[in-house]
Amino acid sequence: MSKYRLTTLFIVISVITLGSAAFALNNLAVNTAEKNLVELSTEQSMRDASIIAGLVNQLLEDHSIESSDGPAALASSVLIDSQNLLDSLRVIDISLYDTSGTTIWSTSADLIVDRTVPATALALTGSGNIASNLSKISVLGSIDTRRQVDVVETYLPLLASSSESVVGVIGVTRDVTSTLITQIAETRSSISLFTMLSLVTVFLVLLVFIFIADINIFRVNGQKVRFERELHDRLLVDALELKRIGQMKDRFLSSVTHELMTPLTSISAFTGILLRNRENNLIQKNLDQLEVMKRNALQLKSLLGNLLELSAMNDAGYELAYSRFNLRYMLDEVTDAFMPAITKKSLKIDLTYEDADAIVEADDARTRQVISNILSNAIRYTPIESDIKVSAWITDLMFTVTISDNGPGINERDKKQLFTMFFRADNESTRSVAGTGIGLVSSKQIVELHGGELTLESQENVGTTVHISMPRFRTRYSAESVDYRAA
Repeated sequence: MSKYRLTTLFIVISVITLGSAAFALNNLAVNTAEKNLVELSTEQSMRDASIIAGLVNQLLEDHSIESSDGPAALASSVLIDSQNLLDSLRVIDISLYDTSGTTIWSTSADLIVDRTVPATALALTGSGNIASNLSKISVLGSIDTRRQVDVVETYLPLLASSSESVVGVIGVTRDVTSTLITQIAETRSSISLFTMLSLVTVFLVLLVFIFIADINIFRVNGQKVRFERELHDRLLVDALELKRIGQMKDRFLSSVTHELMTPLTSISAFTGILLRNRENNLIQKNLDQLEVMKRNALQLKSLLGNLLELSAMNDAGYELAYSRFNLRYMLDEVTDAFMPAITKKSLKIDLTYEDADAIVEADDARTRQVISNILSNAIRYTPIESDIKVSAWITDLMFTVTISDNGPGINERDKKQLFTMFFRADNESTRSVAGTGIGLVSSKQIVELHGGELTLESQENVGTTVHISMPRFRTRYSAESVDYRAA
């Protein structure tokens, strides 16, 4: 059915159309047959009129009845052989009416109920014209039963013998029941045959074209479905391949990080030992160089630690350590930890809390890490003697922390890659500030593991605002976030 929808629809519409056409043709055939029959019977009645009028006038003369006396005098004094007259004219009734249309005399008064001349026909005959119409009348049949017959009634004016004045109306009733049926059948046949053949031919031709079009549409749709399936399969294969590559990358980073962490720990330890300079055999230049080594070793160790952490969070078995803590206290503690850096740049930090009840449920250490990463970036990029705003508010379902700075901001191009590993916005301010491009990535991942959202708004040369929104209490989504992410 779905394969040939267009063809099926065309057939349904065609059946309705052809049915309507057949009904219209049937009515046309009936109307045409009736019209032709009335015209034919009228012509026959006009021919009969001369015979009837001559007969009536002859009777008037033979019986010395003045035409002005009218049909009434003829009807009361003359007997006419009705059956012979009817048989000779092939009609079922001849009636004589006065000028008012009332029946005076009829050859079949015992068979047909008395009738009067219709007003329209009386008006036409009164002006010397002939009126004719097709109608049904009731005729007495066998055993006192009546039957309906189709008749053509023709009304002719009866003129006075001595003048052209109308003195009465002659009605001729002709039974056309069988003739009408025959004519309707013949007319319907003649009209319908050619028309229906033409319609059927057009229908078949159109059906062929529609069927071919339907097959082509089905073929095109089939090709489209196959193409979409192939595309879906290719995308699925690509996704699986990307997932495999990602897993390989994570394993590689984890392996390399572990391998680097061991010698780095040794380097840091021996650098610390040398810095003690217990034998006082190192000059100040050597100690300064060791300080640089130690600082860089610590930075590299921090970077490797972040990589290990990201690798662990990408593991499907990674779980957050949920606990309840006071959000306000946690923010105060994180801010206090950065006070040396804040004081060094003469920054002003504005803390705003909109809820006294600040108890939340999350991974305390990871939440601190997120706030520290964002606040650290704000301190790094905010110009000297500028403001940093930290605000927090809590609802029944969520808690939100917003950190805003007046730094260089981020352009639209860099925003698209901001949460990509090792990516850093490229401008004059960022190039002068040390960083690895991992903090935002790990922060976003930690927030999403909680079932929350980290968003960033930034305008170049104006500043940046980071919104951290997380469920206030542990939810089913946050509990299953690792499985959801891994799937």
